[in-house]
Amino acid sequence: MNLCFDFDGPIIDVTDRYYRAYLESLKGSDTNLLPKEVFWGLKQRRVSDLEIGLLSGLTINQAKESSENRKDLSFKNEYFALDKLFDDVLKTFESLKSEGITFFIVTLRRRKQLQYAIKQFKLEKYLSSEYLFPLPDDHRVTNDIQEKYIELVNAVNKLGLDANDTWIIGDSETDIHAGRLAKYGKIIGITRGIRSKEQLEVLQPDYLINNLSEILSLSNL
Repeated sequence: MNLCFDFDGPIIDVTDRYYRAYLESLKGSDTNLLPKEVFWGLKQRRVSDLEIGLLSGLTINQAKESSENRKDLSFKNEYFALDKLFDDVLKTFESLKSEGITFFIVTLRRRKQLQYAIKQFKLEKYLSSEYLFPLPDDHRVTNDIQEKYIELVNAVNKLGLDANDTWIIGDSETDIHAGRLAKYGKIIGITRGIRSKEQLEVLQPDYLINNLSEILSLSNL
């Protein structure tokens, strides 16, 4: 068995970065700022950025502009310092490494953004560059699922792994649909990322977990 992890959500807590982008996108507007917990709950329920803008008191035109701005702001380089490593990641990686389980990252982050996080959280011990599959720095995503699918296929081919013997752990519809298209053996949804448990249940992954450490029991380690 091999394991493929999405990065943001399963491994990295991005709530502060996304909330900062939300606040920045409303700067200068007469708005009713949503608390972080409310904002993140809306994101997890797949409420659109446009609707979030309207709920924050923006006009329809302001909400459209805010929504467009937030797409770029959420991936603004200086905001990546707000990300946090989930508490169970290092222990889980240690266990996987000790058992000889191959694991790797496939993400829609750009290369420099991923490299920054690997150094920021001192993950080089577990994930050398050949096990990292980000997008090129100048790439602009046009179809999340299709591009994630291509990355997933490319990853197992480059690593010489059998897709059917590889499990993918992700927090979104992109990960689940792309994993199925790439014919990965098991699809695991994790509820602490960008989608709620209820949203992930609709997608019918093989397993649904709340945190990364549950992988160890699923794989009988």
